[in-house]
Formats: sequence, C-alpha cells, structure tokens
Amino acid sequence: MKKLICALFIFSLSVSQIVFSADEHRDVGVVEHLGNYIPDDVYFYDSLGKKVNVKELVKKTPTVIAPVYFTCPNVCNLLQSSLSNIVPEIKLAPGKDYQILSVSFDENDTPDIASRKKDNYMAALKNFPEDSWKFLTGDKDNIDKFMDSIGFKFRREGKDFIHSVALIILSPDGKIVRYVYGTRILPFDLTMAIVEAQKGEVGFSVKRVLSYCFSYDPNGKKYVFNVMKVSATIILAGVVTLFLVLTLTGKRKSTRGKDE
Repeated sequence: MKKLICALFIFSLSVSQIVFSADEHRDVGVVEHLGNYIPDDVYFYDSLGKKVNVKELVKKTPTVIAPVYFTCPNVCNLLQSSLSNIVPEIKLAPGKDYQILSVSFDENDTPDIASRKKDNYMAALKNFPEDSWKFLTGDKDNIDKFMDSIGFKFRREGKDFIHSVALIILSPDGKIVRYVYGTRILPFDLTMAIVEAQKGEVGFSVKRVLSYCFSYDPNGKKYVFNVMKVSATIILAGVVTLFLVLTLTGKRKSTRGKDE
C-alpha cells in the first residue's frame, strides 16, 4: 500500500516541482546535482594516511561514492555490507571498469579507523583488488566542500549523525551521473549506473521519490513512512492541479463567449 501511495506521489511531484525546491533547503537529505562536477581542490587521506586529491582519484575510472562515517552504528554499515555482498555479482572488472570510495563525513574519523573498517569489508570479498575500494577521511573544510558538491546534507547529533543513505556515481571526469538510494542495492541497478557513468550519461533517480516518502527516526534508528509529508505534498499538488484546470476552463469559456 505504501509503495502504491509513493507511485501516485510521482505524479504529484511532476505537477508541483515547488515541493522538491522547498525540500532542498532541509539540513538533512540529498539535493541531486546531476550533471555537476566535483571540485578540483578537495583533499582527503586514504587508509594508509596518504593525502589524495579526490578529483585525481576519480579520473581513473567510473567511481561509486559512499558517503558514510566509520563509527556509524547502523545504516552506514548496512550500506557498505550491501556493497560487499553485491560487487561479486557485478560482471564488471573492479579497478578497470569501476572503483568504490567510502568517504567519511565525520572529521573525527582517522586513517587508522578507516584502515580497520576497510580490513573488515575486504575480508568478506574474494579476488577484489584492495586498491579498488578506498576508505577516505578528511578535515571539516574538505568534507563540507565535497559533500556540498554532491548535495549530501547531514547533521551531527552528539557522537552520531542524522543523514540519508545514498550512493553517488561519478563519470571518470568527475561528473555526477546517478544517485542510488537505500541500503538494499540491486546488482543490476548499480551495474547500469556504472555503465552510464562510463558513457558520461546522466540518469534520472526514480528512487529519490521513494526516499522522499520515508524519514529517518533517530530514536528507533530506522526509516519510517512519512504520512504527513506525503499527504501535504499530494494536497498541494491537487490544489495546483485544480487551479490550472479552473484557469484553463475559464480561458476556454472566455474565448467561446467572444466567438459567439
């Protein structure tokens, strides 16, 4: 039933783009920057402590960006575990056809923490080149600059963060071509996103609509269906639609009156 409501919600969003415009000003969420490029001057540290330029890293191959923080107790682990589970099913060569960057948005994360986290996920993978999945940490200035460039908004709550769950796919020239949402990632979806990135093609993110229908509950530490948000949006879209219908009907009657 919830998925049906979200499907109807897609129509509502197409009628009233103002809803997404207002939503983009939240302090948590994802504002899609499809077609934009990441900055040239953003620097992080890899799990060995080496300073790296992110733009230079992605020039090698299509890149899957996973915005996470390495001390996250829940969804970040689910996202990266999902990646480690599906990459063996992707019929593309890691390192040649694509690479993965787990990028921390917590300035308190260190290369040592990133190294331990990388060891955990690499242990679950077989025949996956270690250099094809990098775990990056950085200072607040570089984190904010990079996360702003990909439209990833988050808010600190004590030691943890309130944030969305998404992958951002980049072409080899650093262009944002696709957003993939949620922790349950399908191998086909990620494969198609990577193939599009190889061609530099920008793709529409349908799952953005589904993610809009759900909000993160920090108390329950899970995503819940946001009835108020969806209902308000549908009502607003209905009002806009009714206004357009009445306006067009009025113009037609006025035109007929003049003709008579």
